[in-house]
Amino acid sequence: CSILYNLLLSRQDDRPFLLPANICPIVPITFLKARRPFQLVDVAPPGWTLDARQCLDLAPGAAGVLFVRAYGAEHQDPGTLFRALKEQRPDLLVIDDRCLSRPDVDGERLCPWADVSLYSTGRRKHVDLGYGGFAHLALGVPYRRHSAGFRQDQLDAVEARYLEALERREPFTGGDEEWLDMALPDEPWPHYRERVLDTLAAVDEQKRRLNAIYAAEIPEEARLPAAFQGWRFHVLVPEPDALADRLFAGGLFASRHYQPLAGVFGEGPFPHAEALHARVVNLFNDFYFDEERARRAAGLVREHLAGRG
Repeated sequence: CSILYNLLLSRQDDRPFLLPANICPIVPITFLKARRPFQLVDVAPPGWTLDARQCLDLAPGAAGVLFVRAYGAEHQDPGTLFRALKEQRPDLLVIDDRCLSRPDVDGERLCPWADVSLYSTGRRKHVDLGYGGFAHLALGVPYRRHSAGFRQDQLDAVEARYLEALERREPFTGGDEEWLDMALPDEPWPHYRERVLDTLAAVDEQKRRLNAIYAAEIPEEARLPAAFQGWRFHVLVPEPDALADRLFAGGLFASRHYQPLAGVFGEGPFPHAEALHARVVNLFNDFYFDEERARRAAGLVREHLAGRG
């Protein structure tokens, strides 16, 4: 968010950015803090990323596009869309948001048509260092650091307020409080890079082991394709809230990311984003889980499916 905030303030363009309708709420709140407009756009299967046709239709009046790799999946190259956008509008800022993807510290897998590629190593990301993030910028992209006050209590308040807005489906207000930490990193880039690389091998092995359990024990028709199972393991079930309750009652946990933001940060409807959220539950495959928990979670998924078959 700090990098995004700097990008937005470094670019003088008052036209809206196009954001996916099911993006993490802290992203539109970053736009609010930077006082930059945005417009929500539906996602589309099978990639569950921004609807390409809508993006191309709206691009003439936009400042940029923030393209989110759904659940960190990188199997569908957005280069065709990015190239079409840039051919239509060479000045359009194309941001490839890979914050849930496997971090690419050396930029070996970048889409050449993206102006910015964003990564995160914050809490509950693919590599969870508990902090940090970075970006690869194309040559010529304006970027300079900006300052802003930071208070943890204001960050906590903003998070509580957007969760309440999502629960009530009411418009979110505010966003310009001192919630965004703009401090310089505590460690130099080479140290941070090595920390990410050192952690990746263990993360890859943990996800491989837990995903193998989920894939073996959960019916294929109740799972998203394998390419989507990097950040977490995603199942598609009827009554997903009931499954989440069952998991919590069993001493486990899961999440329901990401809700459509209609009525909270923009007007809907967004039928594809709503259809995905109406079925998806995110099972953990990181170091917050182990093989025993994964087997129990898979068993509870099967019980849930059997009871609603």
